[in-house]
Amino acid sequence: MGRNRRNLGEKGERVARDYLRRQGYRILEENYSCRLGEIDLIAHQGDTLVFIEVRTKGSRDFGPPQSSVNLHKQRQIARVAEFYLAEKGLGQVDCRFDVVAVSPSLEGGEIKVELIKNAFPKDGIRTF
Repeated sequence: MGRNRRNLGEKGERVARDYLRRQGYRILEENYSCRLGEIDLIAHQGDTLVFIEVRTKGSRDFGPPQSSVNLHKQRQIARVAEFYLAEKGLGQVDCRFDVVAVSPSLEGGEIKVELIKNAFPKDGIRTF
């Protein structure tokens, strides 16, 4: 991954994290990683454990950021979430998968943040 893309991704994650905190999410983990992959953010919102994928794009030339959370990525996130739950001993906890899309607004320099709650089910079958 190029340096500019990595910087854009890191900035998007900071923007998303700040946005989620303002929405009442309590961030538990950032960039949780295991042998199965990575989850950008893990948080509590109320009694729900939320696994969050952050997608940042510099333009909308090839669709909105969330369109890159394809079936393969959804299934990978779900597998990492299962690993996390097992690792932490969290058997039957209420959880969901959210996506935060971060992109420049079409009008100019402002950053647009879109939160998609319950973006996909555990088996990963939602398309954007």
